[in-house]
Amino acid sequence: MSDEKLKLVETCALLILLKEGQEIANADLKNERGLELKRDSRERLVERGLVDVRKEGQRIYLGLSDGGWRRALTAIGSEPPARSGYAGATIYAQVDALRNYLQASGLALSDYYVPQGDAAPASATLQKPTTDDVIAQIRKAYDGIAGAPGDAVKLVRIREALPDDIGTAQVDEALTVMNRGSDVRIFAEANQKTLTAADRAAAVTIGNQDKHLIVLK
Repeated sequence: MSDEKLKLVETCALLILLKEGQEIANADLKNERGLELKRDSRERLVERGLVDVRKEGQRIYLGLSDGGWRRALTAIGSEPPARSGYAGATIYAQVDALRNYLQASGLALSDYYVPQGDAAPASATLQKPTTDDVIAQIRKAYDGIAGAPGDAVKLVRIREALPDDIGTAQVDEALTVMNRGSDVRIFAEANQKTLTAADRAAAVTIGNQDKHLIVLK
């Protein structure tokens, strides 16, 4: 097996196959992606066990092999080929960033690149918690912080205890709704001099007044 460094066009072909997660006609690589993978490059990738090639009539299909999924980044290496210019530098910088991310996260390439047909619907991946969900999380956070029902708890502590997928605006909306209930009191700190920068940043504005504390009865 040759240890010769991959050409830039071969690296680009591997990255496209990784992203697609399925077979691509060699003609489509050229016509739709502007990448012409000639015979010598195809044979080099096959020889290295990175790509499978299949012929159907006059058409040639390329797909990442099992070895390609395991060793593509190793085969690509960390330094761009000589004389590949800014295109090579840019591509290899992104490959290096991907490699660092996978190492830090413990993910494999097959975990990172999801075939298009297997991708979760946008509505599922982008769905935000409802106001009722946020209220439930606020009550849960309060119960975990307060010594007893009726104790005053700083909003900064409540916000810190909430899941990361709940945004500031969502918390503000939920607190405003909660403040209308008979069992909730959200109020300003009487001694404003005791407030820290974090206390002020975590305040919710209700009725044109910043409020810093919450009580659940």
